[in-house]
Amino acid sequence: MLKVSIAPDGKEYPLPSEEDAQKEREILKQITAEQKALGRKIVAVQGLGFVGCVMATVVADATDKDGNPFYFVHGHQRASQRSYWKVPVINSGIPPVNSSDPEVPAIFHRTVVEKKNFRATSEESVYGLVDIVVVDIQLDATKPAFGDAEKGYCDITAFREGIRTLGKHIQPECLVLVETTVPPGTCEKVVKPILEEEFTKRGIDIEKNPPLIAHSYERVMPGAHYVASIRDFWRVFSGVNPKSIELCREFLSHVLDVENYPLTQLDSTNASELAKTMENSYRAVNIALTLEWAKFAEQIGVDIFKVRDAIRKRKETHDNLLRPSLGVGGYCLTKDPVLANWAMKSLFGVEGSLDFAIKAVNTNDTMPLHTIDIVKSVYPDLKNLKIAVLGVSYLEDVGDTRHSPSKTLVEFLRKDLAIVKTHDPYVETWPEMEENHIQNDLNNVLPESDVVIFAVGHSQYRKLDPKYVVDLCKTKPLIVDCSNFLSDETINIYKDLGCKVRGVGKGHIVNEK
Repeated sequence: MLKVSIAPDGKEYPLPSEEDAQKEREILKQITAEQKALGRKIVAVQGLGFVGCVMATVVADATDKDGNPFYFVHGHQRASQRSYWKVPVINSGIPPVNSSDPEVPAIFHRTVVEKKNFRATSEESVYGLVDIVVVDIQLDATKPAFGDAEKGYCDITAFREGIRTLGKHIQPECLVLVETTVPPGTCEKVVKPILEEEFTKRGIDIEKNPPLIAHSYERVMPGAHYVASIRDFWRVFSGVNPKSIELCREFLSHVLDVENYPLTQLDSTNASELAKTMENSYRAVNIALTLEWAKFAEQIGVDIFKVRDAIRKRKETHDNLLRPSLGVGGYCLTKDPVLANWAMKSLFGVEGSLDFAIKAVNTNDTMPLHTIDIVKSVYPDLKNLKIAVLGVSYLEDVGDTRHSPSKTLVEFLRKDLAIVKTHDPYVETWPEMEENHIQNDLNNVLPESDVVIFAVGHSQYRKLDPKYVVDLCKTKPLIVDCSNFLSDETINIYKDLGCKVRGVGKGHIVNEK
């Protein structure tokens, strides 16, 4: 049986055979030699996920003052059935991610098709040909019990295997730049020992040629400013030794807009890794705090979002107050506090725990249950209730479903025997909920719905005419706004059409007209 990798659009791509692999190795050598002859350094990006694939294009797009590219980029994705499809898709000039940022398809076409200095491969031998490796391997936290992040841990097996692959191939002068968000201590206590071990096996003198390792975390927001959130944003970095720091600074200075967004160098990779996990823990705690107050506001008839706007008038001290919503998703806030908490004991042997951060994770993980409580305030029995969930990605105007709170929402609604249909204009498949069919046409979701939940603030949903929604439902559905996606004017139109409206933190709309 032919092994294939199936893209989100259903197209099948055969996995490469050994003969294909041998041909690819020759192609890689030829391309690399040609690019080095042009005076370009060679970069490999390890992992072409939501961060890695766009980071690769940003690196390839970087040019000197005369418009000549600094780098040629090999993007590496393992030849697995789940992910190999990205290689041929990228090499056709098409991004493997769906985003509302028009720069995403533009930069893929520019670097792959026009400049021809970005190419994807599944051949790991590519690492032996490069000057720099940017590590973007997915590294997640495991939370064995729902709402009990204290028991969470980090399984670094796949990450370690990825680093070991580098150790077996890279030249000793190659910089390994870890961009993946990792537990504090990872570069020093995981990456460095593995590379030293593999170098030693290969006969490389690690006293004369110590591994060159740096850490610089991304702050990617895969929405309307996807590319800019990588290229035009502040970066923190450090390295395990002076040479690593020097090479990392040079690389980042070529690739990023450091003139307008200067680099921040910290004292060690431990500090850089701590900065990323603490930064996202701060945001997680901020959001968890707002949910607590949103519930209070609902009970006393107050609009928490208007209160929040009033508070945010205090610039520099309170203007970063975040908002409550259906819940917290994505690859950072849901896991980074757990990574740091796990690292305390597992990597550093430090007693104690990050109690506030972990409590915030628990609050945010269970936040979708509050939306269900809102539905139950109108429909105490959810059995056979027809519910349309609009939005399954974790963020508006993107197709990223990783740790989406909609997953928790749908799972628990179905546990209560509700009949749930889901819609998302950006999501074709939902890997975390493979049995769930995502609709891209509202005509297949809204008819006969008793409840319409605006779970994600996609632009398409914000523009929906209330009369169109109600007419399509052919009912007078309960409308649930999960994060101030509907204006008061829109809410009043729904009420005039005979609908009840509820919302997270929107206590002012409970009293019906």
